[in-house]
Amino acid sequence: MLAISTMWNAFRQPDGAAMFDELKDLGFDIIALSRHLTQDQIEQIKPILREIGQKPPCAIQNFCPILPGIKQTDSDNDKISLSSLNSDERNEAIRRTLQTMQHALDLEVSTVVLRLGQVDTYDRSYLMTDLYEYGEREFEAFNKKVTEATEWRKRKEVKHRDAVLRSLDELNENALKMELYLAIENPPHYYQIPNFDEVGLFFEEFYGSPMRYWHNHGHALYQEKLGLTWSYEWIKSYKEFLIGISLHDLQDLDMYHPPGSGDLEWDEVFSDLPSEAIKLLEIRNGDEEMVMQARDLVKSFYIDSDIE
Repeated sequence: MLAISTMWNAFRQPDGAAMFDELKDLGFDIIALSRHLTQDQIEQIKPILREIGQKPPCAIQNFCPILPGIKQTDSDNDKISLSSLNSDERNEAIRRTLQTMQHALDLEVSTVVLRLGQVDTYDRSYLMTDLYEYGEREFEAFNKKVTEATEWRKRKEVKHRDAVLRSLDELNENALKMELYLAIENPPHYYQIPNFDEVGLFFEEFYGSPMRYWHNHGHALYQEKLGLTWSYEWIKSYKEFLIGISLHDLQDLDMYHPPGSGDLEWDEVFSDLPSEAIKLLEIRNGDEEMVMQARDLVKSFYIDSDIE
């Protein structure tokens, strides 16, 4: 399965039906509903997705649609979180995630990709990004800055991780009833949840549940560039739970470029990827031609007829 995320045109195409038509014209029969969609866009796209013979979206992200009172351009900056230590805020995040899950059920979407939140710590990413941009990635000073940033995270992470566990417990119970998969995605930033070890902790805690792993390879490479963890370790360690992978390229530290237009070695990405995993182009930058070239590049790694 090869799909494309509505991330590509959600901002510039306010009409949901026209947005879908644009993606279909690029050669995609399957889409994923990103967290950038408005309620109007969702309602406009629903009639198309319910047509006979139309394949349902492969995934939907929380929170979709965007939260009330939030500008579409601010939809990546969550006002509520499943990791919040404020019980009212966390319960609201659960409620909004359940709404996303209900949309999944209505549209026959099998997988809800979760953004779990973050540790409430001052963002010290600049300690790593400044050295990276100066070309000092391999020097000892870089490793010291990585350690400094992650140590600050460790001081507060336990309480936020426990909050996520409580949120997941409730969401998993509902996912079982709704027959949905909940997919944990690896985030780009060190202060976000989960980090590499937390993914394993969550699967140990909820083994046998409808929880799965969604690998975002652009996020993984971003972390690798900043010295946090090797990008290949995520799939290697959590392959048993892998249900899908987001594909986008990096230009230095800038994400969401079409595969083939940045720094990734794509033959290495696909070398250990299960053929049944959902492949999702998650692109924000790039025109129509670049998207189609990325589509063809990804397809070139497969003989399987199911993505033709």
